[in-house]
Amino acid sequence: MNEAGEPAGPVHYQPHLFQAAGRIGRVRYMAYSIAPVALYLLFSFCVLYFRTDQVVDLRFPLLLLTSALLAVIASRRLRDIGLPWWLAALLFVPMAGAPAWLHWLVFAALSLLPGSELANRDGPAPCANDGLTVAAAYLWIVLFAGAAWLMLSLRESLMAM
Repeated sequence: MNEAGEPAGPVHYQPHLFQAAGRIGRVRYMAYSIAPVALYLLFSFCVLYFRTDQVVDLRFPLLLLTSALLAVIASRRLRDIGLPWWLAALLFVPMAGAPAWLHWLVFAALSLLPGSELANRDGPAPCANDGLTVAAAYLWIVLFAGAAWLMLSLRESLMAM
């Protein structure tokens, strides 16, 4: 605080993708997390669809990379909520044998819990979202619809095997 009682640092800051420090809000969290998840799903689908003996199954190493990227994004979201950043390690729990819905529960909680509108111990609040960030967050609807369609269409062919 300065002598006038105003915050000494910036009131808002512009966050950047995969930046380890700082805070991000709910919409930016969803927008930033769509890219690693979509790339993982696309790669996994390609490996399953073009399955041959020559293709090395790289899904697990890619899952580790995707989880690490999501942990960085989640740690920033946790800072915005006011929780410790190390709770992002919960993203690795589904790989340790926990049910997959736990991962989605953590994602839903981080997407729904409001953050602090004022500066907290982790820095100033992030700036307002632009239209592109909001559009990227809406891509989750497209991703879920596409995944549901794909699962329903593949279910019949997998049942026939």
